[in-house]
Amino acid sequence: MCQSSTCPHCGKPLRLSAKFCGMCGKPLSRRAQSPISTLKHRSRFLGGKILPGLISLALICFALTIINPVRQSLLAVIGWDESDALPIITATATMTTFDVRETNDSLLTPTVAVAPPSPTTHVVAESSDKSLLEVHVIDVGQGDSILIRTPEGKTALIDGGYDNGRALAYLQAEGVTHVDVMVASHPHADHIGGLVEVLTALSVGEVWTSGATHTTGTYERFLDAIIAAKVPYHEARRGDVIPLGSLNLNVLHSDPNASELNNTSVVLRLAYGRISFLFTGDAEHAAEYEMLATVRDQLSATVLKVAHHGSYTSSSPEFLAAVQPAVAIYSAGRNNNYGHPHAETIQALQRIGATIYGTAEHGTIVITTDGKNYHVQTEYDRPTIQVPPTDNWQDSISLIPGSNISIADKDCSDFSTQAEAQAFFLANGGPDRDPHRLDGDNDGIACERLP
Repeated sequence: MCQSSTCPHCGKPLRLSAKFCGMCGKPLSRRAQSPISTLKHRSRFLGGKILPGLISLALICFALTIINPVRQSLLAVIGWDESDALPIITATATMTTFDVRETNDSLLTPTVAVAPPSPTTHVVAESSDKSLLEVHVIDVGQGDSILIRTPEGKTALIDGGYDNGRALAYLQAEGVTHVDVMVASHPHADHIGGLVEVLTALSVGEVWTSGATHTTGTYERFLDAIIAAKVPYHEARRGDVIPLGSLNLNVLHSDPNASELNNTSVVLRLAYGRISFLFTGDAEHAAEYEMLATVRDQLSATVLKVAHHGSYTSSSPEFLAAVQPAVAIYSAGRNNNYGHPHAETIQALQRIGATIYGTAEHGTIVITTDGKNYHVQTEYDRPTIQVPPTDNWQDSISLIPGSNISIADKDCSDFSTQAEAQAFFLANGGPDRDPHRLDGDNDGIACERLP
């Protein structure tokens, strides 16, 4: 059974593993401590202060589990209760282990699948194995945010979602106090809004962008935050290498002059041993075709962060054929107004044999790897993404607004009141379109933080 408590904001029941309240949506600053970490802490206390040196750990375990009178006495001395003596150590919600064969770094064979008892167990980032690389695709709603933690503890943050506090709360819950490398893939609010919050609250080593500019208040605040934090600023170009400890983020695409902001996206490849990752921002077909013409031989990856939240404007068959991912992960909000991910994108990924995960279904998704094998851990225990095949893709298309916007893009900082923002929101398509991304939580109400 999962332990539970109540939300300090609304009083509703929640799991100790939760980072956000499922009822009121507010972040929970506390971090649940797993039974195994509690056991390790008390074991250190026991060995250092109560029974120093002379009694081996094996004898203590034997006394605790076999000899009941001694067991009860020791429990009373130590201050443990029955649940501490026999802790239930739960697995993360889903963990799949893959073995990568030498013949092809994108040919992966599943060897172990563990079905855990709890669908909402906290995704534990810390590991006693210091050789592991971690990639966290954070559930920030309708947006992107990816935390990378290298074996030596270096951290990178690619995008931060909207300014809804979720990326920052996740980093703080994971014990991150410093971000070595921050990358803004492109200047849309659903990618850079949360970066402003991170720049304000945490220390950052350097910031990389494509150099593309935007007219919104969110973008202006992003630049102001960089200046205020006195963080070194760089504009990425294809062929650049961004060091991250002993690893590198290789820039495969970055075009500040692209006609569409999505196609200005910084695209990065990260390799660790035989396992590799491709982070694509919101790159659409034009950017994909440019990469096919310039860096096709560098596109293959074990894990693909699917571009543009799974939109059919990205993930062309030619591009996916070059990447050949074993795992594909999209980041999108639950019940979002854009219809992300689109069915034809999922079908295209299925055709190349990728196993598909999405934050809308699985919550935060964490991939850990030692460079030979990798594990996929999900916050919620749900099946991987699939859609029925169809001969006519038009039957399954969920139309969304294109990236072309007839007037200057706006965000909430461009309005004085919520009523003013709501009127503009409804006049420009409302919840069915929202081309200006004013409805961050997909509830049909724009800019709820405004007076």
